[in-house]
Amino acid sequence: MKVLIISDTHGSLLFWNKIKDVANKVDEIFHLGDILYHGPRNPLPNGYNPKELAEELKKYNIHYIRGNCDADVDLKVLGVQEMPKQIFEFFGDYSIFMVHGEIVENDNVNLVDIAKKHKANVLLHGHTHIPKIEEKDGVIIANPGSLSLPKNNNVPTYMILNFSTKLKISIYTLDNDEVISKVI
Repeated sequence: MKVLIISDTHGSLLFWNKIKDVANKVDEIFHLGDILYHGPRNPLPNGYNPKELAEELKKYNIHYIRGNCDADVDLKVLGVQEMPKQIFEFFGDYSIFMVHGEIVENDNVNLVDIAKKHKANVLLHGHTHIPKIEEKDGVIIANPGSLSLPKNNNVPTYMILNFSTKLKISIYTLDNDEVISKVI
C-alpha cells in the first residue's frame, strides 16, 4: 500500500498539476493542511488559483487535516463536511498521528510526548514548509515539506508512505528525486 502525504499547497494549482501523476498511482492521499489560502504571512505562490485547485482536488478522495490558513469556506468549496485538526490512522501494525503542525511554533510543545500520548509510532505534520524525517525516543517525526512555498532554500517536496513488511517513509522533490528516507 502506498500513501501520498502532502501539505501546504496554499492555493497553487501549478504545483498540484505537477504531482497529479503521483496522486494517480497511490492508494490513499492525506493533505496536512493549508490547502487553498496562501495566508497573511506568505507570498502568493506560483500558479495561485484556489478556485481551480479546489475543483481539481474534488476529483480525488483526499483526507484533509485543517491547517491554520484553512477556513470554513474552504470546506464548502472543497465539498467536504468537516475537516478535523488531527487524524489518527492505523496502517497494519503502524499507528500514525497526523496534525497540521502550528503547535510546533510553541517551544513548550514536545511532539514525541504528543505521539506517545496517542500511542503513535509516527507523527506527521506540515506547517513549517521544511521536509524532515527524524527519530526521537522511538517515535518518527516527519514533515513532507511544502508543494508550493518551500522554506530554507528547499525545493517543493511531498512524502510517500510505503507499507509492505516494514514502513518506508520517503520524501521526494517534484522531479521524483528521493531526498530523505527512513525504514522502520
